[in-house]
Amino acid sequence: MEHGINFKDLKIEKSFTKIQTQILSENKIENIDDYLKKDFDKIPSPFLLPDFIDSILLIYKNLTNNSKILLYGDRDTDGVTSTSILALYLRKRTNHLVVKNSSHGDDYGLCQKVVDFILQEKPNLLITLDFGTSNFEEINLISEKGISVIVVDHHEIPKKIPNCKLVNPKREDSIYPEEKICTAVIASKIVLALLILEKLEKEKTELFFNYQEKLNSLDLRIFFLENPEILNEYKLFLSLAAVGTITDMMPLKGENRILVSEGLFSILKVLKTEDENFIGVKTFFENLNLNPNKISSKDLGWTIGPMLNAAGRMGQTELATKLLLSKTKEEAKENSTKLKSLNEERKERTKRNLYKVEEYFKRKKERAEKKVIFCYEPDLEPGVSGIVATKLVEQYKKPSIFITPEHGIAKGSIRSYKTENVLEFLEMFSDLLLHYGGHKEAGGFTLEPKNISELEIQIEAKADIWLGKESKIENLKKSLISFNATEFNEKVFEEIQIFQPFGMENEEPLFSIQNAKIINLKPMSENKHAKFQVLGVSPKIHFVVWNKAKELIELINKNSEVQLFGYLEENYFKSSTSIQFIVKEFKK
Repeated sequence: MEHGINFKDLKIEKSFTKIQTQILSENKIENIDDYLKKDFDKIPSPFLLPDFIDSILLIYKNLTNNSKILLYGDRDTDGVTSTSILALYLRKRTNHLVVKNSSHGDDYGLCQKVVDFILQEKPNLLITLDFGTSNFEEINLISEKGISVIVVDHHEIPKKIPNCKLVNPKREDSIYPEEKICTAVIASKIVLALLILEKLEKEKTELFFNYQEKLNSLDLRIFFLENPEILNEYKLFLSLAAVGTITDMMPLKGENRILVSEGLFSILKVLKTEDENFIGVKTFFENLNLNPNKISSKDLGWTIGPMLNAAGRMGQTELATKLLLSKTKEEAKENSTKLKSLNEERKERTKRNLYKVEEYFKRKKERAEKKVIFCYEPDLEPGVSGIVATKLVEQYKKPSIFITPEHGIAKGSIRSYKTENVLEFLEMFSDLLLHYGGHKEAGGFTLEPKNISELEIQIEAKADIWLGKESKIENLKKSLISFNATEFNEKVFEEIQIFQPFGMENEEPLFSIQNAKIINLKPMSENKHAKFQVLGVSPKIHFVVWNKAKELIELINKNSEVQLFGYLEENYFKSSTSIQFIVKEFKK
């Protein structure tokens, strides 16, 4: 084994199996003790974030003065969850709260339509969530109108910072130890700080203007021990912060790993809570048919997140926010039904677009040979470009761009394949774009339709410069742990549970099964998917292949034995659970 582990210094009194040892070794876990324990005490103090204490005091001052506060969030899941987290806290303390998210017809960030809305509302305090960092001119204009502005964001920092309180861990002057946390996590930290400030105010331990010094020196571990009720209230908000973390593809290391772990438990607490403030969140979770005894990161990424994200994709972000902020059971049920219907519509639109894309590349096969996949046609439908771009990356193993027309302009999504920085790529064409933003791995942009052809020409011309020395990943990933069929059973699944939650940079362990003889194969969706079993493998493990069933059937018709590559997950359906082996690749 190439990477050995020294277990002598481990504080965890646990012996590791061969599988667990190999996974720890291959993933080069630097601190196994912290990784496995996931101690909540390890979370950094929120007061280390830049402009954080000033922002908390500004929010508190506006609450005390009963001033008008406007929350304006982005349209994606991180934007919806971060806006809802802060709104759930503030609405119990003020009647002068306005909540809004970017949605139908809005460009990215503080576009003119959004600025006009803000100036019309004339709040005393504007808090933007999940955007605003790059809106230098717009925020300065808003500030000049006498509106105080707090930007809560985690996107890349431009050369010029606008005139506001900018709570962003990526600032150069930030001393916060974690850079890759989502806006929903930052919003939950703001709630925690306000809960702490309320406690200090109630105790009258300090004058208001001395709170900054008090908060700077606060020991959270001791504070939580002395005030468990505040910790318990704060953890309810982590149910949404965990959703934002997974859906915004934050790395599940360090703090994110701890918060998602806590968030999974928090969802179960929300499902049981009698707190009327969370009736909307509770109803939302209830209507998703989740396992009432165990929530996984898969539930966040494949069930909860996409449902919320569907509202923004379909131009009705406010529906997701309204659901989470519903004040009665009846209102929550009505909004939940509407959101489910909208999500079904989103799925159908995605299917239609994927079919059109498939036909597009059949007609223009040469385009699939490009170093960066580029797809645009006038009859493509808007709202699902991110999903389709991700599918293109999965299919062609290359960075991909997917563009659709929308309300007289064109909107696109770009996704990386490996470690390419998509924002750097978009920067190369900024003169052709109206707006752009996002993360290193995923970005969005808008442009005028007349510039699409020129954009494609420039992308092809500059692809080599961007990709540089990026090494290609083999289509077939190297198996981490290999088994013979008779060795593979449900105990393997049990052993990998210590590595939960899984997600970005903490992926499910990859397994391979050698000399697999496939039996009881049942095609689904016209041979697109299939379920089957493997001779010798425990019958409690069900095998599933998505989108590649036709190719697998062709392979096993020519070969009696094949090699399967994939990962294990727990599936919950109609009140029963089963273990599934999700086949990612196969070969003879």
